[in-house]
Amino acid sequence: MLRLISVLLFEWLWCLSDLLIKPKMLSYEKGFQRDIRCNRIDSELYQTWKKREFLLTSDYGYKLFCELIEAENKTAAGGDTVTGVATATGVAEKIAVLCHGLGCARYGSIKYAELFHKLGFTVLMYDHRNHGKSGKAFTTMGYYEKYDLKKIVDWCYYSFGNDCKIITHGESMGAATVLLNLEIDKRVSLSIADCAYSDLRLLIRHELRQYYHLPGFLIPVVSCLSYVRAGFLFRQVSPIRAVLGSDTPVLFIHGKRDNLVPAFMSSQMYTCKKKNKGLYLVAGAKHAESYCLNKQGYEKRVSEFIGRYLKE
Repeated sequence: MLRLISVLLFEWLWCLSDLLIKPKMLSYEKGFQRDIRCNRIDSELYQTWKKREFLLTSDYGYKLFCELIEAENKTAAGGDTVTGVATATGVAEKIAVLCHGLGCARYGSIKYAELFHKLGFTVLMYDHRNHGKSGKAFTTMGYYEKYDLKKIVDWCYYSFGNDCKIITHGESMGAATVLLNLEIDKRVSLSIADCAYSDLRLLIRHELRQYYHLPGFLIPVVSCLSYVRAGFLFRQVSPIRAVLGSDTPVLFIHGKRDNLVPAFMSSQMYTCKKKNKGLYLVAGAKHAESYCLNKQGYEKRVSEFIGRYLKE
């Protein structure tokens, strides 16, 4: 009996680990069509943009599927149509790199692409590892994803020149990735973090209580399982630590009714960051709803923040 209980407990903890490193998700096509039906994507506008797709090889060997949307009246970087490797033939002053959340794909960034395209940015969206059309590798809630983001930024500098100005925008896990990237890459001009978690351990403790009514002492065990399986510990995913050590301007955005990632996490990071910061809390918005619920206010805050910190 004791052996059976031990086996069942291990299997149960293994399943908890799966929720993070092997999240369930829709196919790219189904997710894209769902967002169109929910009016998150203006498909007619999306079709009018001049864009191209290409692949980058991550430092860990899998492919990152990328989509570049050219700024209006600009010529985007060229590329080898066979290999997808960029050549330094184009010029762009401002580039917005967009990071989607857990369990979806780059279609989740299209609504934000509309905003940045309107502001004159070249926009680069991509699928995280284990998401969309990118290669399969365990999801790590931002730990390895931050290195993939750095690879994307490398590509931007190679393609558009060292004088380009790059901003990063992320939603949920993408927002955590954007913040974690600040620890390893000082080239980003500013970052926008929409509904980011401040620390993975704190997030999991909240969700274990909120949705599963389970105690927090399980977290170190699941963390060890994730380390064995995916190569990272939960304590290594701490966006608030990255924020504390960075002078890069960050705009924190969060829905006040977010139950999945509580809004206090963004407020906490805003308070801890010493300078170059902004905070926009959206009344009535749940998780990742801030832009759709108050599009005008969102655009205004983002535009003002960029105008303050992104110098020509």
